Amino acid sequence: MRTTRWFIAGLVGAASLSASASAQQSRYFDDSWFWGVKSGVATYSPTLGGNETAATFGGEWLVTRTRGGLYLSFDQANVSTTSAVVDANAADGVRPVSVDKLRRIGVAALAFPRRFGRFRPYAGLGLSIDLVGDASPLVGAQGESVDDAVFDRIEERRSQAGVLGMAGVQMQFERLALFAQASVVPGQSNFLLGNNVLGFFEGGVRYNFGSSREGSR
Repeated sequence: MRTTRWFIAGLVGAASLSASASAQQSRYFDDSWFWGVKSGVATYSPTLGGNETAATFGGEWLVTRTRGGLYLSFDQANVSTTSAVVDANAADGVRPVSVDKLRRIGVAALAFPRRFGRFRPYAGLGLSIDLVGDASPLVGAQGESVDDAVFDRIEERRSQAGVLGMAGVQMQFERLALFAQASVVPGQSNFLLGNNVLGFFEGGVRYNFGSSREGSR
């Protein structure tokens, strides 16, 4: 009988500790403001070019509820490549274009369907606004002129807005959280870096700065 009582007491104690740990995990996630920093790799395919990669870095903001959240981020990819636009006066009818830097603003609604201990997988959909930092036509010979129409085409293809798809996982230690995520934006033919899907593979750290609901905690 004594052994049985100790066994039952042990089960109750373990359940209490588990419930307490679960409550702590929820406390530092539910209805919270997270600010974070991240870095990673972007993949892209410039017009008439193959797949390329570039290092990325940025910051983000995440507002959570119990199983969902609102995500906002800004990042920059250190792109340095050559794209192209149509130019009837250039060789083969194509004008090479020097492209440097890619800046991106992303906003998405995220779902956190379940928690597995410290781990919370998530996925979401939103909008990505992508802007090439600098783009200029390349000339093949000294004194070669470039029509204004070429500059207009370059300007038209410097930016795009597209659907953003995201998936990732967050591992939380009270207020501090580590995360890894991937996001994609479908390619668009009228974007200097958009012949194929734009991909971003990132990791970083988020910190819970408090409740997103007035009067909580």
